[in-house]
Amino acid sequence: MSLILKSVFPENHIDCIWCVKYHPIKKIFASSGSDARIIIWEYNKEKSDYKKISTLENIHKSTIRFLDWDNSGNYLSAASFDNNISIYKMKQENDIYSFSLIDLLESNDSEIKSVTWSKNGNFISFCSRKGNIYIYEKDVDDFGSEEFSCKSIYEGHKGDIKMVKFCPNDNVLFSCGFDESFKIWEQDITKDDFVLINTIKEHSGTVWCIEFNKKGDMFFTCSDDKNLIMWKIGIANNINSDENNLNTETIFDYENIVKLAKIINLHSRPIYSCSLYYNENYIFSCSNDGNIGIIKIIKNKDEEGNDKYELKLINMIKDAHEQFSVNCICSNKNEIISCGDDCNIKIWKFEEKE
Repeated sequence: MSLILKSVFPENHIDCIWCVKYHPIKKIFASSGSDARIIIWEYNKEKSDYKKISTLENIHKSTIRFLDWDNSGNYLSAASFDNNISIYKMKQENDIYSFSLIDLLESNDSEIKSVTWSKNGNFISFCSRKGNIYIYEKDVDDFGSEEFSCKSIYEGHKGDIKMVKFCPNDNVLFSCGFDESFKIWEQDITKDDFVLINTIKEHSGTVWCIEFNKKGDMFFTCSDDKNLIMWKIGIANNINSDENNLNTETIFDYENIVKLAKIINLHSRPIYSCSLYYNENYIFSCSNDGNIGIIKIIKNKDEEGNDKYELKLINMIKDAHEQFSVNCICSNKNEIISCGDDCNIKIWKFEEKE
């Protein structure tokens, strides 16, 4: 099992590239970095490769550290070290895509590091180097104009927060950072606010990334400690049915988080990002050591018949970005995108066969 390099895109960003993010529906991805620009890429069937279709610039004045599409794919948000969040709306006309800035969320904070959309797109959250978490709510007026208003600001962590991420199936927010922990914030409808319900400190270094599976009942964390951990969210009540037992609803218990598996010393330096493959049998990692790891998720049964998991390193792609730090990795069906300090974007094909 390995990654086969398909394409390299140099000289598009003029400094370190920090983030690549697939569109949730279309064969499009966005990239951003220290040059304060966002580049949009679309797959070209005729050339069997991606082409640059748009550059969004002159909005931010410093590094754009993170990008996130909402679930509909109609909105793209960007988190910048200039302390602001930009929000763009994507439109399609005659197979041509356009992007318009619809809001710029300004903060008086220090270095916005990450941004995330809630499942329904009603909330957007971002975090800062000072350890603050912001939650904004989307408002649509009678004329269809869209604005985002600040709902809450929390002193979420002691020090730099590296990532915030909404759970795929609930208005539940996860955060992680320099204090070696990840925290879980749940929407309390009675208080019309989000409340902290859980703090877990298992890593022994800065936690950089949180990656969910599609169902939202499992997730992964990676850290400065060079370790990757797989977690399971407990179930509070998995049956909420009518008298004919036709409808079921899983209710997750975010106060009950169980560690399923751990792989230690996966990389020789901090792990910055991880991405779960579409079939959820593999997870990819990237690191400051310049390498990309391919980890297989092995599921067995223990003696009592319960599910038992193991994370096994299958292959390590050495010098994936020529000994430069690999800052972000993002996976799609049969395809992986990575970016790094070498100012290159690389497209890889995953060869799953052993």
